[in-house]
Amino acid sequence: MVFITVTENEDGDGIQQIDVEDILYIHFDYRLFISVHTRTTKYVTVGPLRFWESSFEKAGLNFMRLDRGVLANLDKIRVVDSEYKLAYFDSNIDNNTIRCTMSITGYKAFCDVYGINRKSDRAGEGKILKDLSWQTGP
Repeated sequence: MVFITVTENEDGDGIQQIDVEDILYIHFDYRLFISVHTRTTKYVTVGPLRFWESSFEKAGLNFMRLDRGVLANLDKIRVVDSEYKLAYFDSNIDNNTIRCTMSITGYKAFCDVYGINRKSDRAGEGKILKDLSWQTGP
């Protein structure tokens, strides 16, 4: 298990350690802070995103930069919207489903990692689902 130190808010309240495996994604908000998102809570930590990207890579964790300010846990992504370039962390999508953005470059890199054929995007299929393997969905 690998842990990182986070706080409950930007004022430093509730300092604690969380398991990196619980992280869905982290987001740099262009201030000094990084938001750390889990299924149930949003935490705060500090440092440049490239530090966390490098640290996770060196620890052998499956995180990828999907957007300029987003580093996502690829093991937790369940659905990708190829039209709007969003990664969802649950298969049942509604307005409350946790999601993060993907740049076009991040989306292409994601597809390359999983061997997803991006040509199906042009057919208007839109969603890519993760079950036992990635497959294009309706």
